[in-house]
Amino acid sequence: GIAVLCAGGRGELDDAAAAMLAQVLEVQGASVSKASFTELEPLAIRRLDLEAIDAVVIGFLNRQSTRHARFMVRRLKRIKAKLRVGIVFWSEVGNGDVGAAAELAATLNADFVAFGMVDAVTGALSRKTAVTLKAGHRRRQPARRKQLQAAE
Repeated sequence: GIAVLCAGGRGELDDAAAAMLAQVLEVQGASVSKASFTELEPLAIRRLDLEAIDAVVIGFLNRQSTRHARFMVRRLKRIKAKLRVGIVFWSEVGNGDVGAAAELAATLNADFVAFGMVDAVTGALSRKTAVTLKAGHRRRQPARRKQLQAAE
């Protein structure tokens, strides 16, 4: 079966929704583990054991969390390049717009975006190859002259 890590994105309600998704995935035969939103914080995320994990699904009740979701996708894919990472925006349940979901997935660099339980399960259990992480914008180093001025 497929090994899936379900996690909340930003808070305890997100964690509760992730736990419900985990139960459904278990019924579907997936090997499931759960992580709290706190385990996805920048300083904690590298401690996650992703070795045997095929997919991570992160859920958000707040649809305004797209920027936060993009950072999480990037961090997870930097840790394990072949990892499938999906994002679920639970507040949009019933929105079956496949085009909007695919467009948002591309924006987030995610393997899939879902707006409800069925699409979240389908995405998590997919055997598609993981999306490659796009090269991010590197922060430019300050000009040497500015560094010298600061040192004076």
